[in-house]
Amino acid sequence: MKQIFPDYIRALYYYVEVMSDDEIADFYINDARCREALFGAMRTDFDHFGQVSKQRVLDFIEFVLSSGDIQKYWGYVVPQEVALDEVEDKVGYLRALYEKLAEHEPPQRDFGLDVELVDAIGPHGINVRQ
Repeated sequence: MKQIFPDYIRALYYYVEVMSDDEIADFYINDARCREALFGAMRTDFDHFGQVSKQRVLDFIEFVLSSGDIQKYWGYVVPQEVALDEVEDKVGYLRALYEKLAEHEPPQRDFGLDVELVDAIGPHGINVRQ
């Protein structure tokens, strides 16, 4: 059984989580400049992750892209507790994020039916150093 850890991607959204209300009001996730700033900050954080955590983020993005039902998993992709605009092109967003993090296009993968989504957030949060 392939385990997928969707919560690891949330650790990459620190950039928007620390924004003030005014900064959030001026941030448009569908704007190329705003998205590039976000993805740049996410890449900086991703570079500090351990290898296991990096792979968990990439596996999750690959899983969502291959699922055929992005809307079903979208709540994991962008933190719902931050008031952001709705991403207009979800597939494009995920592909661009993957390319920014991995420096290559996401591969076509078939995860099959034997997948378990693992809630990795424990009492001490997620250890991204692993």
